[in-house]
Amino acid sequence: MTLGDAMNKPLSEVLGPDQLAAAPLSGAGPTATPVLNPLALQALIEHAGSTAAARFARDFLNLLEGRLTKVDAALGLADPMSALNAVLILKASAAMLGAEQMTLYCTGLELELRGHRIPRAGALPRLAADLTSALAGAVATTFPTDAKGPAPAP
Repeated sequence: MTLGDAMNKPLSEVLGPDQLAAAPLSGAGPTATPVLNPLALQALIEHAGSTAAARFARDFLNLLEGRLTKVDAALGLADPMSALNAVLILKASAAMLGAEQMTLYCTGLELELRGHRIPRAGALPRLAADLTSALAGAVATTFPTDAKGPAPAP
């Protein structure tokens, strides 16, 4: 299933019952954890500036599917070192943006990998779809239309 396929389906349709049961305890599924924490995104803006934060958010979205593919491929090959590396990269960038559900899920995958277990990452496409939608909306409303250059003068 591709990221696009998972976008409009509930998690229970994306994952089978055995995948739901085998998913790491990491925040995936219906929880009170927000998809995107606007306070973390605001902290990134304050730390890096609006232009750099917007570029980081857009780069994150552009790289997300490739990062998910790397995680999935490494897990499929039962390559724990490559999987851990891919999960940590995804986790760090998600945390910087305030992608809380993605960060929690990656933390669960990390714990499984550090425990010498090869988990399934079946919830990643659904979490990525939710995050993509939330982050695209946040980028559109938070940042100037052209975040690559200076904001227009009033």
